[in-house]
This record gives sequence, structure tokens and C-alpha cells, in this order.
Amino acid sequence: MTGRPDRDAGRRELQATLATLALIPFGFGSAGMLVGPRNLPGNQIRVDASFDSEYRFVHAFWFAAAPVIWSSLPRLEQDPIALRAVLGTVVLGGFARLMSWRQTGRPRPVFVGGIALELVIVPALWIWKDRVVRAARAAS
Repeated sequence: MTGRPDRDAGRRELQATLATLALIPFGFGSAGMLVGPRNLPGNQIRVDASFDSEYRFVHAFWFAAAPVIWSSLPRLEQDPIALRAVLGTVVLGGFARLMSWRQTGRPRPVFVGGIALELVIVPALWIWKDRVVRAARAAS
């Protein structure tokens, strides 16, 4: 095959996909930090101060993931370690959600979607990123 997407393994498309998907942790992280556990879908319970504190703290990591992803996009073909760390952490979080599901029951649909994103889409993006890196190395 010929054409730019084949030579660069879809670099620009991957950049656009990652930039767009980074809006998810940015939005949820912001909401979690600012609103706290009241932000959870279907949450009807009042939580204690320690849970609220921990919830907001964890959401700061989600919030911070987006700028890390965005900052890695211009040098994607260099395989930035920060991007690998964020993607790996997201996959690890997906496994933690699966543990929770097994131990406490099925979460709300938005969280089931999160598990799919974390354990299916993110690994696929990692594979795509690796193709971009290999294509860039082969071209140089």
C-alpha cells in the first residue's frame, strides 16, 4: 500500500484520537475534584470526610493524566515514557475495577464502559502507538 497513513502508521490519526480521549480523564478528574463523590452517577449516600478527601485526591491524578497525554503528542514517535506510564496506569486501573466488580457486584453502566475503555481501547491504542514508533524508527 502507498500513502502517508501507511508510512507513518496513522500518526496524525493517533494523535487526534488520544487528544480527544484525553478529554475523558480531564472532565471526570475536574468534576471529581470540584464536586466530590456527589458526582458519582446514582450516588444517594452521604460519605464521610475521609472518603470525600480520598475521592478528590484520586481524581487529581485523572485530571493530571490529560495534560501528560497532550504534552506527549508532538513527539509521539519518540515513544515518550510519560505516555506509556499513563496508558499503563489506566490499564492497571481497569483491572482494579474488575476486582471491584467481582467483589462488590456490577457497577453502573458508565463504569462498565470505563472498564471496556481501560482494558480494550487503551491496549489497542498502545499497540497503535507502538506501530507509529516502529514506523518512525524504520523511516529514520
